[in-house]
Amino acid sequence: MKRPLLALVITLEVAAHAPLSATQTAGEGSGMSYWGPIAPAHDSVLAAFVSRPTPAWESALLVPYHIIGFPLHLFSLGVGTTIELLDESRALATIGAMLGPRRGPLGIGISVQAGALTGFAAGVALEHSAFLRRPGSSLRGRVSISTRGDHRLSLATRFAEAAGGTIVLSSGYRQRSQALFFGIGPTATASGRSFFRQNLAWVGGAYHRDIGRHFAIAGETVFSTTGTLTPKPELELPITTVFASGLPPGYGEHTRGVSFRATLTHDDTRFTGRPTSGGVRRLRASYFHSTDGAPVSLVTYRAEAQQFTRLWHPHTVLALRGMISWIDNAGAGPIPFTRLLTNDDPDLLRGFNDMRWRDRGLLVLTAEYRWPLWVYERQEGTGLDLYLLTDVGQVFGEFNDITRENLTVSWGGGLRLLGSRGFGLRIEHARSDEGSVWRMRTDQVFQFARGSLFYGRDPIPAR
Repeated sequence: MKRPLLALVITLEVAAHAPLSATQTAGEGSGMSYWGPIAPAHDSVLAAFVSRPTPAWESALLVPYHIIGFPLHLFSLGVGTTIELLDESRALATIGAMLGPRRGPLGIGISVQAGALTGFAAGVALEHSAFLRRPGSSLRGRVSISTRGDHRLSLATRFAEAAGGTIVLSSGYRQRSQALFFGIGPTATASGRSFFRQNLAWVGGAYHRDIGRHFAIAGETVFSTTGTLTPKPELELPITTVFASGLPPGYGEHTRGVSFRATLTHDDTRFTGRPTSGGVRRLRASYFHSTDGAPVSLVTYRAEAQQFTRLWHPHTVLALRGMISWIDNAGAGPIPFTRLLTNDDPDLLRGFNDMRWRDRGLLVLTAEYRWPLWVYERQEGTGLDLYLLTDVGQVFGEFNDITRENLTVSWGGGLRLLGSRGFGLRIEHARSDEGSVWRMRTDQVFQFARGSLFYGRDPIPAR
């Protein structure tokens, strides 16, 4: 490819310095080239490109494609026009400065969230990347407040060891004023919808170490406590009314205990926001033992695999994710329902409300087809992606509950905003046979668990 390009440059340059003579016409040639004089127009030096007619069968197959693609094309055109207007008004430059790399050790991050349970939530995170003047050490504090009583507070430190490991110390608190309960098991119906309040707090530490190319191990020790209360009086459908004949195990109590977790991760993705190849594979085992005198001991197993594959275009990507988790009751008492697995971040079934299902096991299969609407300067730079999504999955009490009749299906689409530091925001809409759900989040379903304890991810239930 290099020689033809060089020839083209030399040809243009020679032509620029050798203008046509007064007697020379376009039919007699047009100057010199790298290979010699350019011959006059003739059948032997000219090629006519003839478009191949489209077969009738191909035209018929393209009709559904055009029908589906036309609104997406109009949407992309509208987004492109909007971006051009924002660029001319310098608004994009201002946003890029906010999302771009920070100067100095102190960074500020803004988080937003919107959904049926949280309402609108806004938060701020402060991170100092030179904590105690030690290289590779950070201090991070986060506060988030919601219009519907979903409030969070966390504080964490991270220290890099000379041997290559990382130590994390973390604490956090979360209050959920409108937590949902529909019952336990895959057959819980929508008519069982009820509300309760849940408080949870934790303090713990983790050690993370790379053990080879793309492989890492992590160990965590976390003390956690969670309790439930009746919802606020203005809320209809309290759990004490809907399930008056049989409240779930652990309701009205505080469960306290310590968890020990071990994780093996293989991650060969290159980017955290717009990966085009590679994937994440993770195996985790966790043991929880109650410290409040209750006979509760739990062993949780989790396996997860993610894969990113290019389709047709370098930046058009199919993202696949599969996750299965299971709780084995190792104690004499029942499992408190607040420690059962549920479809909550990041294990969402996006056509259903968060916490729609609960049980000892959870299976989630996710696919996203992504393509960029706009990218600024480079692949991982600030930009917008459009994506289509589908989620298939369900909770289960025994493995033989994983049947086609019990599985749920969701589908929809959304927009992803990426900054120069990676993923920034997603806005998505998904439908199921129970309705539709809108969400706006500053975290993602894929690549969710990187440094989870440092970033204040909820450790209840174990994920």
